[in-house]
Amino acid sequence: MSEEKNDLNAPAAPASGPENRADAPQDPPLYEGLKLPDGILFDETSLDAFKTLSQEIGLSLEQVQKLVDFEGHFLRQGVSEEENQKQQIWENWAKQTKEMYGPDFEEAVSLAVRAADAFGGPELRQLLETTGLGNHPVIVRTFNEIGKRISEDSFPGGKSSALQDKTFAEALYGKNN
Repeated sequence: MSEEKNDLNAPAAPASGPENRADAPQDPPLYEGLKLPDGILFDETSLDAFKTLSQEIGLSLEQVQKLVDFEGHFLRQGVSEEENQKQQIWENWAKQTKEMYGPDFEEAVSLAVRAADAFGGPELRQLLETTGLGNHPVIVRTFNEIGKRISEDSFPGGKSSALQDKTFAEALYGKNN
């Protein structure tokens, strides 16, 4: 038997196997073939961390797929509940707006819509519809007031044209019919 010293502090000699060559095949991406649930977006960084952890634990592709599907189910359920809550809020705003205007509701909303169109155009209308803010009492009241002020009969901050058409004598003595 020869006396060779095993020096643990000496640097290890590089292996000469094919895994260290530049042309060596690279490891396939972690869990290639993993299918993400439709309509659910996962944060790429978090997904990569999940894949790395799954690999460290030794989970198979099938096990990882089950976990991803399970998480997707809960994310969908959370989105559904959030959508229901949002819809209830929007309906509550619409109810408050109807109560605020009573029988004049249709006229008030029509005037508010015209004002929103005049100042914001289709982009504002779409924003109000997609966010539900078009039902909010404060928004409707604001645009209704704007609509009143820009209507054909009046000018914002101005006086009615009827007062301007009077002569000086009519203003002092009134109009003689």
